[in-house]
Amino acid sequence: MRPIPSTLLPLTLCALISNAFAQSAPTPAPASTAPAVTSAIPVKISGRLDVGLRSAIPSDLSKETTSSEAVDEGSNARLNFSGASDIDSDVSSYFVIEMRFNADNGAQNDSAALFKDKAWVGLNSKKYGDLKLGRLHSPQYGISTAGRYEAFIGDSYASMGSRGALAANQWNNAIYYTTPTANGFNAGLTFSKGEKTAANGIGAHLAYTSGPASAAFSVQQEQDKWDTTTQKTMDTVAMGAYYDFGIVRVGGTYARSSKANITGSGSQDVFTVGVRVPYGPGEIRASVRNIDETSRKSATDASSDVDSFRIGIGYAWLLDATTGVHFSLVRDTQKRFNANGSEKSNASGEGAEISLRKTF
Repeated sequence: MRPIPSTLLPLTLCALISNAFAQSAPTPAPASTAPAVTSAIPVKISGRLDVGLRSAIPSDLSKETTSSEAVDEGSNARLNFSGASDIDSDVSSYFVIEMRFNADNGAQNDSAALFKDKAWVGLNSKKYGDLKLGRLHSPQYGISTAGRYEAFIGDSYASMGSRGALAANQWNNAIYYTTPTANGFNAGLTFSKGEKTAANGIGAHLAYTSGPASAAFSVQQEQDKWDTTTQKTMDTVAMGAYYDFGIVRVGGTYARSSKANITGSGSQDVFTVGVRVPYGPGEIRASVRNIDETSRKSATDASSDVDSFRIGIGYAWLLDATTGVHFSLVRDTQKRFNANGSEKSNASGEGAEISLRKTF
């Protein structure tokens, strides 16, 4: 992807969308007859708590393979506030903010971002599409490798949490336009302003959902994750799909980040495939993930590269619509390298978890 001038895209995008929304907005009433302005809109509060007993695999299996036991989260706790109001028969406005925290100790998940997952305000038009601004989900995270394409829906210890290669999940100072959905298809374009602390981001997506089938494709260019000393960009291409056969739902994702590291020679490929099988009062879930890194440090030094292969098997026992007990079994294999690319270590570890999850 070629860099796009940092001022051209956001100005053009804002102008086009503002014009479209303006055309659909009603003509303002004279000041003397303007209706009274309501002071508030209904606010919806939702979230999740998910805590259990875990035997965790060490993050670096080349140093340690023995699992450690703890009371821990099956998935990160969240608290979400959202609201919407109709401007007219076509246009509505809305907001969403969501914080993440650790339910096992109550601590904020990220000290630098209270609303870590999302914080956006937007306008939605049935005729012209959707426009939102703020801290947004990047195209790969929100669309092409979203939880719907992963067997564990992106949660539980056995899930394949890292699916988007090196791409960031959230983009700050961003604007995202999505077209109306027609015949199952929609497309989107987004821009994130680095504001002198990082390179600007630009991305796009194409998505399709109809009945039992769904698929999505995205591209994005953003700050290089392996070279944060300069405002240098890397590229990520990602895709995901699922098909629900009724007796089994099969899904998978693929993402590739390239032009990473200070010389632009690094890359990471991430592939996942999994199944969800209804059984009894819940679902059997299974998934595998393969991560292949190349030249994290440089084209001539493979000492920081880590390849991994992860297998996750679990069962979601759904007690009611908002309560579930989740079982996970995990095996992770990591391969590390010497500077010349020869294998340095190849180690595996096993882990397990049982957690109680409540959504509201």
